[in-house]
Amino acid sequence: MKAKHLTLDERKTIQQGIENRLSKTAIARSICKDPSTIAKEIKKHRTLKPRNRFNSSVICSNFKQCKLSHKKCSEDCPSYIEQSCSLRDRSIGACNHCPDISHCRLDHYFYNANHAHESYLFHLSDSRQGVNLSEPERLLIAQTIAPLLKKGQSLYQILTNHPEISLSVKSLYTYIEGGVFKDFGIDNFSLRRQVSMRQRKKLKKRREPVNYDDHKFSDYLEFIKENPSIPTTEMDTVYNCLEGPYIQTFSFQNTGLMIGFLHQEKTSESMASTLDFLQELLGIDYFRLFSLIITDRGTEFEKTSLFERNPETGQIRTNIFYCDPQSPSQKPHVENNHNYVRDILPNERNLENLTQEDLNLVFSHINSVPRKVLGGRTPYEAFSFFYGEEALTKMGIKRISPDSVTLQPYLLKIE
Repeated sequence: MKAKHLTLDERKTIQQGIENRLSKTAIARSICKDPSTIAKEIKKHRTLKPRNRFNSSVICSNFKQCKLSHKKCSEDCPSYIEQSCSLRDRSIGACNHCPDISHCRLDHYFYNANHAHESYLFHLSDSRQGVNLSEPERLLIAQTIAPLLKKGQSLYQILTNHPEISLSVKSLYTYIEGGVFKDFGIDNFSLRRQVSMRQRKKLKKRREPVNYDDHKFSDYLEFIKENPSIPTTEMDTVYNCLEGPYIQTFSFQNTGLMIGFLHQEKTSESMASTLDFLQELLGIDYFRLFSLIITDRGTEFEKTSLFERNPETGQIRTNIFYCDPQSPSQKPHVENNHNYVRDILPNERNLENLTQEDLNLVFSHINSVPRKVLGGRTPYEAFSFFYGEEALTKMGIKRISPDSVTLQPYLLKIE
């Protein structure tokens, strides 16, 4: 494998090539490098020897075409264009051993292998100290991210909303882990927890309580193959106590938007009533967003007909399918979004006093978090782009300004 960095011997070969007036392509060929590597090396490490501006007149490329008096020629002239040298600026890149240098009135550039290598080693050592920030830059970054991290925002979310911080997520993680901002109270414990979905242990096969024929996950795959234009909505339930309350969640696959509804009972009748409510609230046009639902095999979803049929007319209003047993990865969007819910409503929190208005606030903040999969847009922005804001307003979802987004339990005072 070829070394990525130039050695001192290779730099000496470059200097010798310049002195022999070889092109960058010829020099590159001699050390088995790309011509662009040679061009960057020369341009980065060559040193400037400016011309004597007291004894040399201004040299302008527009000198012959200039309509002004030549006696007034200066670098301050709006038509002034510095004269170039094809050898210095293009083919060779430096002035070493140029035969015309004695009477050339342009600025001169010289390449020295030893100086170039010393400069390279200095910057290499400096960069490996781990911090490539000035003190004002460090202060600005710390003052920006500290209050947002306390609100539970991720580094990706912060950098998306603050493009003035010219760092990648990886670099910022590295700086934080290295203690660069420790004196500002920012360390690993300040970072939003990183959650990954692990494969659940397979349990012993149990007898299915209901008949899922024509509603299994394999049937869902066949359905979306035949109806690719119908968007999928994933449905699930979240709760902290077996006795309730229960939060029925919906996540729209194409936009990442998530909504939730509060229930006191974990039954099919209670959960299906949400669709009754949404059908009346949204009307035919917007309720089409719920035309295709996939969920798990929880007992609260097992009465298929309650969800699929309009209780008044008996007509089909949606198509519901069920994941395979112990397969949460078959509805990944709603499962992943539950991580945000848990940031605000952790397992140990008492939800007895939780209201629907509280839930709307929770999901408004969650839907205002930019997502990498959406190209840095938020689910709120993606949904409103495709469907407008009317449906969002009806469902109680509001846009939260970037720096106001909070993903911490203190968002709600429900104790």
